[in-house]
Parts: sequence; C-alpha cells; structure tokens
Amino acid sequence: MNRLINKCFNAKSKMLTAHLSLILIGLLLLLSSQLAAAAVVDKVITITTQEWAPYQIEVGQKNDGYAIKALDCVMDKLQQPYKVIFLPWGRAQLEVKQGKYDGFFSASHNNERDGFAVLSNTFIAQQWNFYLLKNTAIPLNQDAIKSNAQFGARRHSNATFWLKEHNYNVIHQASTLDELIYLLEKNRIGAILENNLFFEAAAKRVNIPVSNFAAVPNLDRSLGVYFGKTFLKQYPDFLDKFNQHTESCRFISETID
Repeated sequence: MNRLINKCFNAKSKMLTAHLSLILIGLLLLLSSQLAAAAVVDKVITITTQEWAPYQIEVGQKNDGYAIKALDCVMDKLQQPYKVIFLPWGRAQLEVKQGKYDGFFSASHNNERDGFAVLSNTFIAQQWNFYLLKNTAIPLNQDAIKSNAQFGARRHSNATFWLKEHNYNVIHQASTLDELIYLLEKNRIGAILENNLFFEAAAKRVNIPVSNFAAVPNLDRSLGVYFGKTFLKQYPDFLDKFNQHTESCRFISETID
C-alpha cells in the first residue's frame, strides 16, 4: 500500500513540476516578446546629412555613397524604415538637437555633439590628412605644420572643431571644400585638414589635380550616426540593436580611382 501511495505521489509531483515548467516557459516567452516589442521603433526614423561625396550623395530621388550603403545595410538588418534628409551641415545637427529629426550622419565624435546626441559604434572609415601645396616651404611634418601653417576649414565640420581645440591657426572658414581647394592652390591659405576621400573627390570636381598637393596623414577618425537624445529617450533600446549590426556593415576606406 505504501509503495502504491509513493508511486501516486511521485507521479503527481512530476506532473506538477512539468506544469510549473510550462508556466515558467510561457512567462519567459511573454516577457521576451514584450521586451522585443518595446524595442521596435514604430515610425520612419529620420536622419539628416549633408551632401558629402563620396560618402553621401543625393542623385535625383535616390541616395548613394559609401556611408549611405553602410547605413542602409544596418537598417536592412533591423528591418527598420528610415529616411535620409539632406541639409546644410550646421542645420542638420541643429534640428536633431531641437528634436525635429532623430539623428545625423556621417559624424565623428566631439564633446559638443555629445551634449544633445549619442554616437553609435563607428563603422564608416575616415582618414584625416593635412593638405598643403606640393612646393610649400613648410616642412611636411605635423609639428612644423602646426607651428607655421595658416588653415582654411569648413564651417561646422568636426575637422574645424578639432583644429581649434588643438590650437591650430584657422584664418578662414568656408561653406564648401571646393572653395578651400581654390584658396589653397592660389596660396591664400597654407593648409587644409580634411577627409582623404572627400578631398580627392572635391579636387576632381573642381578639375585641380590631386598631384598639386602634398598629403600628410594625421588621424584615423571613423564615422557613425549620432542619434538625438530626444529620440533615444522615446526608444531607449534602439541604439543597442543598431550597434549589433555595425561591424557586419563596416565600410573600409580605399583610394578613389
């Protein structure tokens, strides 16, 4: 009799354990689905940018460029609808700061931007070079360039911010790199600090041979997407999800043919 009672008790215990396990699994699945749903951005994400060949280019109704393709790769893996809005670079950042748009790119880190936005993993390669006339009297090393060169720089660019932060002599700021290249060729300024691919593309655009200039490598400054804090407050899980895919979508720099 005792043996029969024990068998019945053990059977009921196993059934109860199995039942509790199923309940626990169900609760975990429900919690996981709720967490996943909370991380979904239920709108088209708006990301501002500037015309910046060969990284971001607006061609009619289409967008193209190395950075556009890298961003599209990440958003495709997330299955996230998004829209790129081309604006002047200062306005592109300001309107994210004001909460009108959700993020801006391609951007490298600086402390001022950190005040209103958070930078993603950087996944778009960028090399900053000093550019001087090939026949310059300034020795082609970083110390001599800092001591002697008078720089031109693009307004609102991170390269300009970096030059000022590190006490370089910036005597002129322009809206476009095209203008700066003309000034450099005419010896109106002594140097430019610029992204190597952007400089090469601009020189070709204005029909000035790149061979007219000497390039001195300065910094590797990889680029990412700055997402506004207003946006991230509403969707706090998004950035972690975005960052999970940046490595597989990385753009590695190459010289333009």
